[in-house]
Amino acid sequence: MKEPVYIELANKIAQLIDSGIYKPEDKLPSLRSLHKENGLSVGTILQAFNHLADKGLITSREKSGYFVSHRSGKKLPVPLPLPASLSERTVHIDNLLQKLRRDGKGKHFVSFANALPDHRLLPFNSIKRAIQNTSRDTSGGYLALEQRKGNLRLREEIAKRSFLWKGSTHPDELVITNGATEAILCCLKAVTRPGDTVLVQDPCYYGIMQILECLDLKVATIPSHPETGIEVGDLQEAFGKLTIKACILVSNFNNPDGACLSTEKKKQLAKFAAKHRVPIIEDDLYGELFFTGSRPDTIKAYDAEGWVLSCNSFTKTLVPGFRIGWCAPGRFAYEVERIKSMHNGSTSNFSQRVVESLLSSGIYDRHLRKFRFELQKNLVRTTTLIEQYFPEGTKISRPSGGLVIWIELPAGIHTVELQNRVYDQDINYAPGEIFSAKGDYPNYLRICFCNLWGPKIEKALINLGRLFSATVTPKYPKTV
Repeated sequence: MKEPVYIELANKIAQLIDSGIYKPEDKLPSLRSLHKENGLSVGTILQAFNHLADKGLITSREKSGYFVSHRSGKKLPVPLPLPASLSERTVHIDNLLQKLRRDGKGKHFVSFANALPDHRLLPFNSIKRAIQNTSRDTSGGYLALEQRKGNLRLREEIAKRSFLWKGSTHPDELVITNGATEAILCCLKAVTRPGDTVLVQDPCYYGIMQILECLDLKVATIPSHPETGIEVGDLQEAFGKLTIKACILVSNFNNPDGACLSTEKKKQLAKFAAKHRVPIIEDDLYGELFFTGSRPDTIKAYDAEGWVLSCNSFTKTLVPGFRIGWCAPGRFAYEVERIKSMHNGSTSNFSQRVVESLLSSGIYDRHLRKFRFELQKNLVRTTTLIEQYFPEGTKISRPSGGLVIWIELPAGIHTVELQNRVYDQDINYAPGEIFSAKGDYPNYLRICFCNLWGPKIEKALINLGRLFSATVTPKYPKTV
């Protein structure tokens, strides 16, 4: 679907701001000059400006025009990736995860730890109506077991969406799973055996490492830069030195560093997989949550020989509790389908039907437009507070989509050790060490910006920054 003209204009201006061409406090061109230069109506241009103002990127000043907001200024540097150290190792992440404090239940508690959307940002009434309509099926078909590939109509709706990421997926190529976690697990079991080595990007989502630990697989890592992701050369070097049986890569908005691979890198990775006959399991869980331009493409879009196994889910975008995921396993489709069936049979028939109705009715796409808008506003607000209240020397990622920010604090701040103290203040976050197979990132943390924004969220972020600042040893202690 083509975006409205005012959105296209707003995206162009946002890109100019993001690239630093327009800096904080710079005045934007007037409505009249943009009207003359672009042939757009003043009303359309005003809509674009209002859209940017709602996102916090620009502000209006009476009788003066529109100016770039301080909030859009890139005041803090981006965390740099850690140096590569090519080696294989077993994964032992679950013990650390079990020791960490979990979410509290008090009304004052704020969690920035879980990358799951606040239910108040989801289309609750539409979901409720879809549930009611599905349950009114007098045939009772939703009570039966679904075929092991999953509901055909849902697979057809997913296949239709593949053109958005420049793909061409047939419904018969898809397998419906219990979330993306099961999709990745089934794909890994199809292409590896216990003791094999799997390559991932570093930092890496701890859920992926839990799967590797569960399947008794070893891990090798290559560094990911928050702005550009992995380098294909690093991957080639790893394959030259180690015996790697598969890769797991997050192509768009990696959790936790927000990295998004370029189209050229995605093409190179698909070509590499085909040339070396190595499976790449692509986790595209956050691809729908882009903030500018159009939906980013995938590695799978350039996979001509079926060596890319694409995994996805509606957990992060629509109905977390339904756990409806899917995968397009390419040449490994039969084996993945067989493993899924043997693992736990078919995925919930009723839940699949509800999700299908939300997709086919257009509700999902309408929700995504609103959801992305709210997430981007939250990102700007969160970044602004981190810039203002976190200690000097803090570095933050600048994601253009997804749900999370990756933060590097000054050396000496240990986020695992501080978590109990922060927890006692009714705040939680995800410490950096759980995103490393090697125990790296002791002074890092991941913050999620998918809560419904309000004074409680703002206060919690300010308090978190102050707690971190209070632990920093002054560089030059005062002398008496």
